[in-house]
Formats: sequence, C-alpha cells, structure tokens
Amino acid sequence: MRPRNIALLTAAVVFALMVQLVVVVAFVQHVRRPAVARAAGGFAFAPAQAFPMQAPDELFIAPGMQPGQPITREELQVVRCGPAKEVKFEVSAPVTHANLSVFFIHGPAAAAEPKVITLQDALNQGLATVHDQGMLSVDNRSGVPLFIQGGDIVKGGNQDRVLPYDYLIPAGALRSPVAAFCVEAGRSRPRGNELSSSFEISSAQLPTKSLKLAALHRQQQQDIWNGVNQLQTTLTNKLGASVRAQLSNTSLQLTLEHPRLQQAAQPYLEKLAALPEKCNVIGYAIAINGQIHSADVYASSDLFRQLWPKLIHAGAIEALAERQSPGDVAPPSAETVQTFLQEAEQGQAYRQTAANQVQIRQESSRALLFETCDAGRGNQMVHRCYLAK
Repeated sequence: MRPRNIALLTAAVVFALMVQLVVVVAFVQHVRRPAVARAAGGFAFAPAQAFPMQAPDELFIAPGMQPGQPITREELQVVRCGPAKEVKFEVSAPVTHANLSVFFIHGPAAAAEPKVITLQDALNQGLATVHDQGMLSVDNRSGVPLFIQGGDIVKGGNQDRVLPYDYLIPAGALRSPVAAFCVEAGRSRPRGNELSSSFEISSAQLPTKSLKLAALHRQQQQDIWNGVNQLQTTLTNKLGASVRAQLSNTSLQLTLEHPRLQQAAQPYLEKLAALPEKCNVIGYAIAINGQIHSADVYASSDLFRQLWPKLIHAGAIEALAERQSPGDVAPPSAETVQTFLQEAEQGQAYRQTAANQVQIRQESSRALLFETCDAGRGNQMVHRCYLAK
C-alpha cells in the first residue's frame, strides 16, 4: 500500500476514535446530570437547593463579622454615636389610609452626613454588581460606600434572595461577601432571560414584620419559605384572584410585581407616599390595625427619602395582607410610638463588628432594635430598624 494511502487510513481511524470518545463522554455527562423538572409555564428548573444554602448560624454571623457580644449600658454609650446618642426623636401625628398609619420621625441629621449610595441606585447606574455563585458577593464601583439595607430583595440570579442585614460596602471594594436567604423556593437555574451569575434589580423590600423577624431574628430559611407562601396565599384570598406568577409561582419578587397587587396597593400609595415638606424627616413608623409593627430611622433625611418608595410599598403590601372587616381600628397615638422607640433602646445590647461597620442589636420584651454604625466615621449611626415582637 502506498505511503499516502496508509497516512489517510491512519488519519481516518484516529478521527473515528476521537468521535467515539466524544460521544461516550457526552453520554456519561448526560446520565450524571441532575433531573430537570418542568414548571408551570414551561420553565425548567433543577431540584431545590442545588446550590448549598448557608446554615442559620453562618448567616447570622455574616461574612467578616464576629459573633455578637453582650455589652453594658456604659459600653453602649461609648459605642453609639450620631444623632441617636443624645437627641430624642420627635414623632408626628399619624397619616392614615384604611388600616395603615404612617408616623414620620423628625430629628437632626448627623453632624457630618454619611455620603452613601443605595443598592437600588448603584444597580440602576451600573455602579454595583451582586454576584451569584451559590454564595453572594458585591462589587462597589462607586466612589462612596454602598449601603445595603437589611430586607433588600435582589431579583434574578439562580433564585431571588433577600439580604437580611445592613451592609456598608467600601468604595471600590470587589467581591465583598454578603449573607442571603432565598425568597423563591424550588428554583436554582436562570429564569427567562435573566442572568444566572448576578442580579440586576433590587426594587423591593421584605414586606412584612413576620418575614423580617424570620430573617433578622430567627434566621430560619424554612420559616422564610413558609412566610412567603403564607403571604401569597393570604393576598390571593384578600384580592379574590391569584398573585402568583406563572413564570415562578414561589417567587416573592414576582408576586410583589404582580399587576393585580400593584393596583390594590395604589390607594395606599396615593394617600401615604407624599413626604412632609419639613426637611428634618429622618424616618418613619407604621401601625397596622392599630398595632405598631416597625420603624426605621436614618442618619439623614436624604438617605430616608431615597429609600422611602421601597419602604412605603412594603408597608402597603403588609397592610393589604392584614386588612380586616368590617372596619379599621384607630391608630395609636404619636406618644405611644415614641414610647415604643424608647423602650426598644432599653433592651440588652449586643455588638458585632466588621471591617467597616459596627452593628448593635438590642432586645426588650416588646421589640428588637438593630443599629448599623459606620466604623470609619467614629461609629456614626447610619440606620436603625425597630421591629415589634
């Protein structure tokens, strides 16, 4: 046989063997691949929790933080700085629609207001990325610290998540780890045309006191899934039609975006979303069916006003879910809200520290108080979250 023919025959044999090898490898990978189910609407998803979830204890001790340490009242006065240290807040009379009452909290801004960018603004401007690689991390490409408020929901990735704790991500920081819980059971793959590697939207806040307590206080993933399901069921019953999305019927974010729910919440927003003209409004408290649910106070009026649309929308959703009949209960007085805030500050204090922030948690018989301070600015208060038990 001629040398040329021998070479051609040899090449053909080698090529055939390579093709067979590729087929065998592809078959083995197919057999090993996790089973994929088909959800309503034709969306494919892998079995739940394909990405490892953090254990509750790991979530509470957020990346870069030390376990909370009890501190005395004297130590607390040294740690706590900013306007909350010596000045009492003034609570205005409520503005009410149906069963939801809003109390605006007035007070001086910090002596040197912290310049920060919110998570929603940073994502909208392309100045931040929240990466999803099972564990979450954040890039801050802005020139100021990035403020993440506990309860911020990020949409997309491999499952919608809620970031349960406040964070101050330093300017220019890359891949800063953050703790997260899932608010969409059963999905662990991209949804529709969304990116699987990151989140592009953070337009909503965790909407109910019970969900916030599950995330911030009990740190229980199953409680959060149960709470999301219960909220969706309750809203469906209240509105007389489903508010679950076909694309993913377990997604809290898609429920919050549902047109039916948006329409039902609109009367609350029309009555309550307008802010007072006074420039010293630095926070708010809400009462539903006559009971105080929560309050948030910030270092500056500017930061509060940036976050207000998210906050009042969450309050409206909570009020819809708890709407009673036949009538609405009268709201508590401003003095009662003032007392609630003061009593929360009397609870046992615990301190956690990270590279650029100090977090204080206080617990009394009636309330929890979470306070975030900027360690780079003399522990100046950035945000206080009050939750009624």
